[in-house]
Amino acid sequence: MSSVTSARWPADRVLTVLVAALMVRRLAEAAEVAACTRFTRRRRLGHDVAVSGETAPRIVCVVPLFQEGEIAVATVRFWEALTKKSAVGQVLFVTTIKEEPSDGPSTHDLVSAELAELGSPINVRLIRCEQEHRFRAVQLNAAIDAVRTDTASGPAQLNTWIGVYNADSRPAAETFDELVSQSATEPSVRVYQQLVDYLVPDRAGSGHGAAGNAALQTWWTRSHYYARNTAGRRENWMSATLPYSTFGHGEFFRLDFLDDIGGFPDFAYADGLLVGWICRLRNEPIGLLASLDYAEVPRSGHDLTTQQFAWMRGLLNFGNTAAWARNTGQLALSPAQLAALRATHLSIPVIWGLSTPVLGGLAATVGLRMIIRGPQLGDVGRLAAILAYPVIPAVALPRGSTDQPGMLTRIVGCTTSWPREGLAFWPAIAMHLRGIQEAPAKTPR
Repeated sequence: MSSVTSARWPADRVLTVLVAALMVRRLAEAAEVAACTRFTRRRRLGHDVAVSGETAPRIVCVVPLFQEGEIAVATVRFWEALTKKSAVGQVLFVTTIKEEPSDGPSTHDLVSAELAELGSPINVRLIRCEQEHRFRAVQLNAAIDAVRTDTASGPAQLNTWIGVYNADSRPAAETFDELVSQSATEPSVRVYQQLVDYLVPDRAGSGHGAAGNAALQTWWTRSHYYARNTAGRRENWMSATLPYSTFGHGEFFRLDFLDDIGGFPDFAYADGLLVGWICRLRNEPIGLLASLDYAEVPRSGHDLTTQQFAWMRGLLNFGNTAAWARNTGQLALSPAQLAALRATHLSIPVIWGLSTPVLGGLAATVGLRMIIRGPQLGDVGRLAAILAYPVIPAVALPRGSTDQPGMLTRIVGCTTSWPREGLAFWPAIAMHLRGIQEAPAKTPR
């Protein structure tokens, strides 16, 4: 009996340390969420810098569209209305010839018809990208070509901002006033990323998992991204080794910056990540906007796995980006900094992919011990902490400015969506090791 008892203690200690590490991680994230909340409050009270009409920047928002028939009309109506009440100077919708004909009207046809219905507003324009390419960067670059034809060289390039949004993005109107204010306050910052609140689509097919995924993604933005962006902009050796990027939506680039890097990168999947990593590799700061982009999450578990697979494929392209930066003379980091940055980037998808089996293994281990030796207070506490880990964001996340599902719905949603999020790691890493760049042709809406 004494030998069995003595064997229990080391195992108990190991399990306790592992569970405590999980809770410490959540506590650290909660502290960053609170810091992000304070940041947004301060920023919203302080972005009223006056800018005259002659010096106010020109803001062009680009919305690439591909197989967006379900929400194309609503997207056009949102942006047309936004141009009337915000600092957005022009909106460019960009469709692509790679959208093959179907039984119904194409995205291009729907957008064209809706613009005609709205009286062909002069500040909203539809462009068709005639270059067929597997990545959406070519659509963004087609829009940039159109902007350049309307923009004089020299000072005008320093005063033109390109915003990128997805079809489901619904940015707050004050976003663009904040950009105007911050660009005047921080003239050396040429790239901005705004914060994001993720929402459940108000359309058929949205299950409980979507509510949990919305809470988890918003929690990540307010904790991990906020922390990395804030620390990564400090001027010290270690800051250059902290990974952060842009998202692919809710991002703004000054035109001269895009000229410096040759436009949006099309050498790999996920241009939003790639262009942000180029900033990191160049030591180009990415400013943060407190105004929110309200974006949708996938409606079903299958769609969530597809989205996570696309994101994972993008995360694994850091090596391609570092090679591109070195070959084009864009790399400003030392070899040691690059090695540290590469290691931290690799840890992100690995931890992401292993989190589900590790947490499941811990729960199974503690549960089995409870069956073998009966429920004991220590095991009950450990199991409760393990099961609470995925749902803490649903409970602790501050309410946003839009309606959110009830807490019980979010808790149930987190228990169903969190275990799925890491599953895409395995097919993504398999494709990466085989050198296949393809990802889903379209992430779900």
